[in-house]
Amino acid sequence: MRADGTEQVKVAADKASWVGQPTWSPDGNRIAYIRAMETYNARESSVEVNEWRTSRVQTVFSDNRLCPSVYWLPNGLLVYGIGDEENQQGASLWTVSLQQVGKTTGSSKRIAPRGIGWINQFTGTDDGKVLSFLRENTVVSAYVGMLAPDDTHLLANKRRTFDENKNDPFAWTPDSKAILFHSNRNGTSEIFKQAIDQALPESMMASAEQLQQPRLTPDGSEILFISTPKSATPGTPSSIVAIPISGGPPRLVLRDANIQNFQCANWPSTLCMYSVTKGDTSETFRFDVKTGKTSDPPQVDPLCNWSLSPDGTRRAVVPYFKPDGVIRLRSALTGQTSKLGVQGWDELHSITWSADGKTLFAGWHHRSDSALLRIALDGTVSVLIRSNNPQILGAVPSPDGRFLLIAETSTARNVWQIENF
Repeated sequence: MRADGTEQVKVAADKASWVGQPTWSPDGNRIAYIRAMETYNARESSVEVNEWRTSRVQTVFSDNRLCPSVYWLPNGLLVYGIGDEENQQGASLWTVSLQQVGKTTGSSKRIAPRGIGWINQFTGTDDGKVLSFLRENTVVSAYVGMLAPDDTHLLANKRRTFDENKNDPFAWTPDSKAILFHSNRNGTSEIFKQAIDQALPESMMASAEQLQQPRLTPDGSEILFISTPKSATPGTPSSIVAIPISGGPPRLVLRDANIQNFQCANWPSTLCMYSVTKGDTSETFRFDVKTGKTSDPPQVDPLCNWSLSPDGTRRAVVPYFKPDGVIRLRSALTGQTSKLGVQGWDELHSITWSADGKTLFAGWHHRSDSALLRIALDGTVSVLIRSNNPQILGAVPSPDGRFLLIAETSTARNVWQIENF
């Protein structure tokens, strides 16, 4: 578009992927950007060059470690970031000569060593000799909060993971004395258990694959988790795997592509469900945790986050995109849906049931503001936490209903500058 916003021209569109910050070619005839397709545990990304007047697009090269932004220097070099292959909490800076659409000339060159944080938001001087960029490192931490007797506020909220890695909590042990989370503290995502009165966790499962989302089987005897190859792209099969909660060898439950979420109800229900992403939709299946057999057909939703009620009768669903402050309550058996409006809180992004199934806990965020909400089934809201740093992702109640396992994320952002590269 022109500087005044007129004469807008759509040059690229795709519902199943996103594009990063575009950069102009030196002659203004092309733009370059990162295009990426992501599921919960897989990513496929490439550099695209677009002749914007004709919308002619070609892929220059692909690398699933690409950071979100590129920058085109006046001398024709394209600057880009490459993230760590293991946990992607660090990145280095590279250039490649880009002279023609769809072609690179010469080999790529690293111009800045590996540092902590992904690289984003380039800017440079007109002569291309000085380049600035942003490094961002996101840390996910687990907190344990004690609920007041009326469940409408927290009496305490203490951090339980203290390193600067991604420690993403998902479940409790059946006795409400320990939490389960996945963490990349050892370079790749593994499953950990940590007593709430201890400062350090114990490893429950490590693998050559990425292990995520530890949860429990209905009877609480096994820990379930998603296992995905490190080199996975969208479409690569993942596995739901079980290990005894007391420790022991893993067993395969089922395999499917693009597994995004799964949960089981509490005993005596034996219901378990899992979702896969397909484009801009989510398909949710019932499955048998012993045999891995699924029940067709699936329930189909827009991309969403959901939680299975403790008795296994229904799912609470909130959409990823276009949040509207409405929680969909869907029958786990028939898919029949009712709506629960949450007035004044449009941007819900996570949802979990209370231990007794009578209320819901939801994460909410708007720009830099976030909150953890307790929502009664009549729509009444109690604000348990509100924060702009760190951001609150969501919470999981302990089986005894006394505590909340809370996920919070904080991001360190620093501007760097290089020259004479």
